Amino acid sequence: MIVLDKIRKVFNQGMPNELVAVHGAALDLGSARFIVLKGPSGSGKTTLLSIVGCMTRPTSGRIILDSREISGLPERFLTKIRRETFGFIFQQFNLIRGVTALENVMVPAYPRGEKYSLLRDRAMALLELFNISRKAASRAEWLSGGEAQRVVIARALINNPSIIIADEPTAHLDTGLSHEFMEIMGRLHQEGKMIIIASHDPIVYESGLADMLVGMRDGRIESVRDLA
Repeated sequence: MIVLDKIRKVFNQGMPNELVAVHGAALDLGSARFIVLKGPSGSGKTTLLSIVGCMTRPTSGRIILDSREISGLPERFLTKIRRETFGFIFQQFNLIRGVTALENVMVPAYPRGEKYSLLRDRAMALLELFNISRKAASRAEWLSGGEAQRVVIARALINNPSIIIADEPTAHLDTGLSHEFMEIMGRLHQEGKMIIIASHDPIVYESGLADMLVGMRDGRIESVRDLA
């Protein structure tokens, strides 16, 4: 369960270039839902998404995760929450160049100190799940866009998170790959994972998969449609 209570985010506070990216957002995201944050560029949806995923602290307001307020926790605790609760899929793939697809998938799990052979087996199983295991030994820069996206999804799942967060995940994909990505997200949701996607792509918000559609503009939540 995720609840946002009067979330406000200000960049460069008190300076001439101060920017209020999110204005008092209040939202109950529930649990095990498929949520799409919809809005044009600059609407604040990426900032709000990063706050939900504990990547950015709000300037004011509260974040409640599983009935526990986490807004003011020290960074070391937020790091643990990010690692164990969330899997991230960014607009830019952020794969490490010069490193194999398999190693890229394994990277988020290294801090957990798991035995290497077990981690490697789990990463390979994820690559096989997304039909990309044949590219396990390929460097990141050798992958096509579709192959890289599958590796990114596998990387997001390596720590078995309960919540998948994706920021404009179809921005650099063609139509076919965008539909394929959404099919994968739908499958993960059916398996019990909560999906939160920020996107202005109709392929995402008109997919029929979302059970909550949150409209944003100018840093404000304009609408909340419960489609469940």
